[in-house]
Amino acid sequence: MIKNHIKIAWRNLIKNKSYFFINIFGLSLALTVSFLMLLWVHDEQSMDRFHENDDRLYLVKRTVPLEHGVLDVYDNSSYPLLRTATEQLPEIEKYLTIGHTFEDNLKVDNNDFRAAGTFANADLFYGFSFPVIQGDITQLDKKPEAIAISESLANRIWGQNWKSIAMGKSIEIMDNGDFTVEAVYKDFPSSSSIQNDFYYSFQKFLNDREWVNEWGSNGMQGVFLLKEGADSQLVSSKLNTLFQNNIKGENKEGCFLQKFSDSYLYGKFNEQAQVSGGRIEYVRIFTIAAFFLLIVSCINFVNLSTVYATKRSGEIGVRKVVGARKNALILQFLSETSIITSIAFVIAFVLAMLLLPSVSSFVDKTLQVDFTKPIFWVSILSVFICTTLFSGAYPAMVISSFKPVEALKGKSREKKSATSFRKGLVVLQFGLTILLIVAAIIVKLQVNYINGKDLGIAKDHIVSIHQDENLTEKYNALRNELIASNGIEDVTLVGPSPLDVRSSTSGVVWPGKAVEQENIEFSLLWTAHNFPEVFDVSMAEGSYYREGSKDTMNIVVNQKAIDLMGIQNPIGKTIQLWGKQRNIIGVLKDFHNRSLYEAIQPSVFLLDPNDAGMMFVKLEAKKTKEALASLQKAFNTVLPDVPLHYDFLDQSYAAKYKSEVLTGDLTYYFAFISILISCLGLFGLATFMAKQRTKEIGIRKVLGASVKSITALISKDFLKLVSLAILIASPLAYYFMDSWLEDFAYKITITWWVFAFAGILTVAIALSTIGFQAIKAALADPAKSLRTE
Repeated sequence: MIKNHIKIAWRNLIKNKSYFFINIFGLSLALTVSFLMLLWVHDEQSMDRFHENDDRLYLVKRTVPLEHGVLDVYDNSSYPLLRTATEQLPEIEKYLTIGHTFEDNLKVDNNDFRAAGTFANADLFYGFSFPVIQGDITQLDKKPEAIAISESLANRIWGQNWKSIAMGKSIEIMDNGDFTVEAVYKDFPSSSSIQNDFYYSFQKFLNDREWVNEWGSNGMQGVFLLKEGADSQLVSSKLNTLFQNNIKGENKEGCFLQKFSDSYLYGKFNEQAQVSGGRIEYVRIFTIAAFFLLIVSCINFVNLSTVYATKRSGEIGVRKVVGARKNALILQFLSETSIITSIAFVIAFVLAMLLLPSVSSFVDKTLQVDFTKPIFWVSILSVFICTTLFSGAYPAMVISSFKPVEALKGKSREKKSATSFRKGLVVLQFGLTILLIVAAIIVKLQVNYINGKDLGIAKDHIVSIHQDENLTEKYNALRNELIASNGIEDVTLVGPSPLDVRSSTSGVVWPGKAVEQENIEFSLLWTAHNFPEVFDVSMAEGSYYREGSKDTMNIVVNQKAIDLMGIQNPIGKTIQLWGKQRNIIGVLKDFHNRSLYEAIQPSVFLLDPNDAGMMFVKLEAKKTKEALASLQKAFNTVLPDVPLHYDFLDQSYAAKYKSEVLTGDLTYYFAFISILISCLGLFGLATFMAKQRTKEIGIRKVLGASVKSITALISKDFLKLVSLAILIASPLAYYFMDSWLEDFAYKITITWWVFAFAGILTVAIALSTIGFQAIKAALADPAKSLRTE
């Protein structure tokens, strides 16, 4: 029976080649894109969930109370809190230290290597599932000079025979001194948000920084490994009480726990320190978009199947007369659907595997298919069944409901409800397409706004170089060499990057400071005297620090700080920083010192080049190649033992918005594919309708109807549906995209022309698709049309 169903189904599909091709092409295209996109979604959702102790690992979050009851959330935590909580709270088994990753120069046997790393305690490898291949990782807690390196870094340094060489070898980290290799660990998987090539002893970090032992310090991140069965909410409450009991001030900071594996996707918090989103928003967007495409392709299937059903009325009538039951007819049509779905799945799977390397490169991930996991096959089977049922169930019901007598006479016609349903599907299909078009335009406009916005500070033609002790000692000589070189405009020291200032302090006091302003954070920037000139930042009032001075009695702030403090005529006024009196000598105009997701922060600028941390070199426009050659030559002359590594500031800034750029690009692709699939379905419907009305068109032509009027007659019904889709989808698109833009402190305004453009584009594409068949039908010989039965 099944074999007979499949044989008949295949014959019917071959008989209607255009119907077969449109469904196969549209479904396989949608499945290919959806499959690749869902691989990305799965990769995002699996980040950090491979750890054996996943359910017991919790990241410490710090809350800072601001004005009007607002809580600001930070990832940084206090080391005394980690230590004391582990000692005093019985639910905590261990604490894991996570330092902020930095890139540095490593020297081994007079060879230089560039690698990313930070500090850690040995329990990092106990709590997380990071296997140690060789050596004793506990030495990180016992020896300040101990270092653990990754397998790939060991291979880079000593080659494939590293196992017999690496242990006990000396590695010099330019900024931190000499270390001895005590362990080598397996490279972290791509599903880990933590990626480091080396970890040096946490004891070394503690010994070099006394301030870390203060309860108010926040120079690191901390993770707790809770004991089995511990209540994380109870531990979070106890932790907050412990923290507040040991810090000073009336309006105290707080803390809470967030599951570590959730922190990657859920990184945004509202004013009450509750999770409000993060990367999970993009995961949801593209999951929905992937299903949108499947729905759009399935709608093609349903529409074409129902309109072509009338061509099979005779077949259905004969089957019913000879005793075929409704269930048998439904099964017959579902067999046809399953054949189309099966072929589309095979094509989609092959295409997805071929495109996988390119897509992995595009999304900057290592996407892969694990055929050994049952969840993969369950997911494939589920999508197959859902697609088959969604595409075939309704058409099967329509076909099986034909009355035998009418079917044999060829008089079977669609019910009004069936016609309305099909029209509704066309509206839904194009509505989804318009949503994607509007989303693509708005995301692109916001990304362009980000890249083109006047930040109040220069970022083009500037390179950053990490500052170490050697550079600090030879800075003046290096600067003189560079300024005299071809292509170099100026050089300065600043730290951290002025476009991403993450260092801050609440230790600013001014006359009239209120209690609720106690914990307001001021961004901190350590600079040389010529910072404003190099970065083209203008003074609003006063002047910057004098060249050659060691100004510890004065201070420079930005306009945002003056507005916050409410100081009139600020030049010469006195404020306190960390308990010391300082006179305001200058006010810099505001510039964006963080991402456009955040408002401009009140800032303090300190004259302290040695603690700046980064050297910035401004290149002459259109002389980049010559300037970089001059930079390398200057380093070879002044610092021959220090390898040159630099980053372009504008590229570093753009990298912060990779997710937005990726979202924009993917939305464009989704919109294009959605339009293509929708128009394929529209083409099929228009073709069938034109054939169905062949005799009517012939009569109209004989009576004098023009090609133009006949084309309009065939097109107008479809254009009404597309217009209705525009009217319904536009307000929905506005709502969703306005919600997306709310995350940005600085954003575009959604204007009417976006929807007008999306609507006109959709109508134009639909009209060109329908018009081809309409004109073809209108130009047909009326004599042949009138003979058509």
